[in-house]
Amino acid sequence: MTGRIRIPEIPPHVFPELAGKTSAVVGGGGGGVGTAAVALLVQSGAKVLVVDRAAERLDQLIDHFGPSVTGVVADITTAAGMHEFDRVIAETDLKSLVNVVGGVMPGEVAHFLELDAQQWQRSLDLDFTYAVRTCQIAARRMAATKTQGALVNLSVADARHAMPWFAAYGAARSALEAATRTMAVELGALGIRANSVAWGLVDTPRAHSGQDSDGSLERALIPLGRRGNVAEVATAVVFLLTDLSSYITGHTLVVDGGLSLRGPQYGAGHNIPEFLESGSARNRLLEAVERVGRTATGRGDDD
Repeated sequence: MTGRIRIPEIPPHVFPELAGKTSAVVGGGGGGVGTAAVALLVQSGAKVLVVDRAAERLDQLIDHFGPSVTGVVADITTAAGMHEFDRVIAETDLKSLVNVVGGVMPGEVAHFLELDAQQWQRSLDLDFTYAVRTCQIAARRMAATKTQGALVNLSVADARHAMPWFAAYGAARSALEAATRTMAVELGALGIRANSVAWGLVDTPRAHSGQDSDGSLERALIPLGRRGNVAEVATAVVFLLTDLSSYITGHTLVVDGGLSLRGPQYGAGHNIPEFLESGSARNRLLEAVERVGRTATGRGDDD
């Protein structure tokens, strides 16, 4: 059973050249960045195809936004879901695509030595492969209709750096940024632009400060002194869909309040992120450090 979606507050911006055009947002029903992007697109007069695996979430968006939104029920990490996406796009005069789906589950925050094959594959499916395939489908349709369109893939600000405890997620997002740059070069002659938006610490329904934290450490680390909100990321996304960014392609726009400019954010020795304030989460990672240490030295649990 899906809960009620909270529609994010958005600024009163109306972006140019979007009225009457069709954008597809893959992962627009979660109440986070994707939903904020949908709201900004509708506010700017666009028609929006929202792709989500949960029909109930899509029904809520349609109830809220009306006929400007069309729901597409599809799990794009599956062959059947990708086939449905392809079928719908083939019947659409598509102007732009936004890929939002992705993330890491708490159980997948693990030491490199303890990640299993299933965790690696899930991260590739969820954070890389689907986005490359939806971009291919969208770009082929744009080329067939001679549409000068735009593709935007969501990434993470640390993807170009080491990401201790997030090896699979970081590798998949880094690969997506690299693929997006190649898309920009190969699709440029067709008038199709491709960019990434890499976000930092942002309050979303799934990502927020730990329950046992007041967020003070985060605020001290981020130059702007606060977490971002989903509308700030979505605004960057929609900007890259419009002619306001008509000469920008192959770029990664970082939306992180300056956090990635601060240098290393991982503790010496254990490499636990300094911004991870949840005591229970830190303890779980410290236990993993001890396990790995025992393995490396050949000591057993009873030594």
